[in-house]
Amino acid sequence: MKNHYVLFSFLILTAFSFGQNREVFNKNYDPIRQELKNWDAVRGDWLASSLESMAFSEQIPDRPFPENFTPHQMMRMVPAETRNNLTSLSNQRNPEPANSEVWDRLNRYTRTSQCTPALARSYGDPHLVSFDGARFSFQTVGEFVMTKAPSQNMELQVRQRAQGDDFSLNSAVAMNVGGDRLCIYSRDYPDADYSTPIRLNGMSLLVQGSTYFLPHGGTLRKSGNIYTVDFPSGEVVIAEIKGSGRSAFMNVSIQVSPCDVMDYSGLLGNANGTQSDDFNIRGRSPAFGIFGSNDDKYVKKERQAYLAKEFADEHRITQMTSLFDYPIGHSTLSYTDRSFPRVYRDLNDLSTAQRERSRKLCQSRGVSNSDMSGCVYDNAYLALDPVRKPVVADPTEGTVLREVRSHTPLNVNPNRPTPPKPNPRPAKEVRSQLPQISNPGAQPIPTNDSGDIKNRETIKKPSSTTPSKPVYKPKPVTKPKPVYKPRPTPRPTTRPIPKPKPVFKPRPAPRPTTRPTPKPKPVFKPKPKPSSSRGGR
Repeated sequence: MKNHYVLFSFLILTAFSFGQNREVFNKNYDPIRQELKNWDAVRGDWLASSLESMAFSEQIPDRPFPENFTPHQMMRMVPAETRNNLTSLSNQRNPEPANSEVWDRLNRYTRTSQCTPALARSYGDPHLVSFDGARFSFQTVGEFVMTKAPSQNMELQVRQRAQGDDFSLNSAVAMNVGGDRLCIYSRDYPDADYSTPIRLNGMSLLVQGSTYFLPHGGTLRKSGNIYTVDFPSGEVVIAEIKGSGRSAFMNVSIQVSPCDVMDYSGLLGNANGTQSDDFNIRGRSPAFGIFGSNDDKYVKKERQAYLAKEFADEHRITQMTSLFDYPIGHSTLSYTDRSFPRVYRDLNDLSTAQRERSRKLCQSRGVSNSDMSGCVYDNAYLALDPVRKPVVADPTEGTVLREVRSHTPLNVNPNRPTPPKPNPRPAKEVRSQLPQISNPGAQPIPTNDSGDIKNRETIKKPSSTTPSKPVYKPKPVTKPKPVYKPRPTPRPTTRPIPKPKPVFKPRPAPRPTTRPTPKPKPVFKPKPKPSSSRGGR
C-alpha cells in the first residue's frame, strides 16, 4: 500500500511540474505565435501550433487551408524578415532550463528551412551514394539503419533481400516520420493484406487522392509506383517499387537539410561534407583508407569484406530498434544472413562485350557518368533497367498563398488506416512468400511470457502527464506448432532386376469333342445242345 502511495504522489508531482513548465513555455512562446499570425492569421496560427506540437512530440492540428504542406514547407513560405524576427524573439525569451531541449528543436526547425539540401541514395544491387558523395556497393542481407537524426525525431531503415548467392536488392523500407511509424513493402508483406504496400503504425493504409496527412505533421504522396514521404522537419524520402511478385524490389532516395543538424548517422554517412569519414566505425577509419575507383583487385575484395562484415554489423538493427512489421513467428533475425555474399562480383568479371552493351544502354537512358558503373553492373548481371538520379520536387515552388476565409473547410484525409484484411489466398501460398534464409548463427527470437513475438504496435498520442514513447502490445496467443514427424524412408532409386520372360510353349491339341462310335456288341449265340444217343434199346 505504501508503494502505491509513493507512486501516486510521484505522478501527481510530475503532472504538476509538467503543467508549470508548459505554462512558462506558453508565456515565452506567445510573441512568436503573434509574429506568425501577423504574417498570416490562419496559416500563421496553424504553423505556430504545429511547431509547438512537434517540439513536444504531439499530433499537429488539421489544416484550415487548401495547401497540402508540412510545417517545414509552410515555414519556407514565411518571408525571410519574419523568420529572422522569430530567431530574435527566441533569443530574447526568459531562461527555461526545463524546456531547453524544446526551444532547441524550435530554433532548428526555423533555421533548417533556409538550408541547402543534400541527397543520398540506395538503388539496384544496392549501390549507395552517401550525403557527402561517397559511392560503394553494399551486397548484404538484413535490415539496416540508412540514416537517423534523434534531434529531428526521424529515422529510415531498409531491408535487403538475397537474390541468389551473390546479389541482394531492397525489398522494404520503414521510417519514423516525426513520431509516426510508416512502412512500405515491395514484397515480404507482414500480413495477408495485398491490396496496399503501406502500413501506418501497423495498420493498412490505402492512399486515396494526391496526398495523405500523417498525424504528426508528415505527408505521403503516391504517383504510380513512386511513394514520396515529406517529413515535418524537412527530410524527403522517395521509394520507387520496380518489378512485381517475387522479383519486386525498390530504389530508395532521401534528402536532408544538414546545415543545422549534426547527429545524422547510418549507412549514408554523417552529412558533414567529408567523404573520408563516412565509413568510420566508432571513430575508427578502415585500414585501406579512402575508397578509390582505381584500386587493384585485392583492395576491392578487402573493401567488400569490410563493408559486408564490420560496417554492416555496425548499422544492423535489433528487434527492439526495428520499425518494421513482422509476420507471426518472424523477427529481424528471420531476414538476416551474415554469410552473405558468398561470392563477390565485380565489373572485371564481365566480358568486354557485356560491359559495352550495358554501357550503351545506360547512356541512351540518360544515366550520368558518376552512376555509370552501377548501371552497367546491374544491367549486365541482373538485367535491371537503367535508373537515373531522382529529382526531388518542391511543392512550395510557384505556390501563391491566397486569403483563407473563416468558413473554409478543414483539409483532412478522405479515409483512415484499417486493420489488415483476412488472408485472401491459401496459407501455403502465403508461406511461400516468406524468405527462407539459412542462418546457423541466428539467436533465438525474443518473446514475451506467453511465447509470442514482441512486435511494435500503433504508437498512441502521448498524454500531457507521460513522456512520449511507443507502446508495445503482445500479439494474441497462437496455436502451437505441429509436432515434427520424420519423413518416411525414401524408396530406392535403383531399378530392380527384371525377371526373365517365360519361354513360349505351344498349347496341346484340343481333345475331340465327339465321342467315338461304340463297337457293336457281339450277338449272343446259344451253344448247341449235345445230341442224346444211347446204344441199343
